[in-house]
Amino acid sequence: MTTISAILMERMKEEHKASVSELLQQGFCSKFQLGTGLNNSQLQWLLERLLVLVEQRGGSERIVALQGGSVVGSLSLQFQVRSGDPRPSKTAVDLLLLWKGIQEVGWAKALGFSVRLAFLSHRPVRGELYIADITVHERFRGAGVGRTMLEWVLREAASRAEIRYASLHVSGSNVGAKRLYERMGFRTKDVQRSRFMAWLFGEQEWNYMIHEG
Repeated sequence: MTTISAILMERMKEEHKASVSELLQQGFCSKFQLGTGLNNSQLQWLLERLLVLVEQRGGSERIVALQGGSVVGSLSLQFQVRSGDPRPSKTAVDLLLLWKGIQEVGWAKALGFSVRLAFLSHRPVRGELYIADITVHERFRGAGVGRTMLEWVLREAASRAEIRYASLHVSGSNVGAKRLYERMGFRTKDVQRSRFMAWLFGEQEWNYMIHEG
């Protein structure tokens, strides 16, 4: 376990994207590599391009946890986009890079990645602040980074008048994470079980948890 000093939370910047995609690759390789044949570099490339496309789509914020200027954690917040809010458009350069990358990765692997991503997605309702993912650098796990990020999210949710509750999904096998969420005031609202999800991710049970006020 690594002991850490003060953590600074801020929105992801361009210079953070490579570090964040590496973090996501560390945290979710078991879910996205099962059955797809993606290697670590291919998965990281897809995740890095995904960061750009999600940012352009609107309705989400990518937050990083910084310690000494280095990214030690990251999370994605999603919320319902209000009607009329402007949304950045995809650029031709982004689409060209995505096309070239998919050709290099291979259509079958890219499709497998996309299918898994679709099944992990959640569409927030009005008043919901959804934690789409939260991950900590492997060297800093167990040092309180995850708790610090969650505390920040709950303060952020309380500061937004339009937000009624925060929410997230956690797999049934991730007992440690579920206990942390419960200690921080989250409760299980729904348990979803699916053999297809078990085939996709090796995880049959998913808990939808919420934190109200």
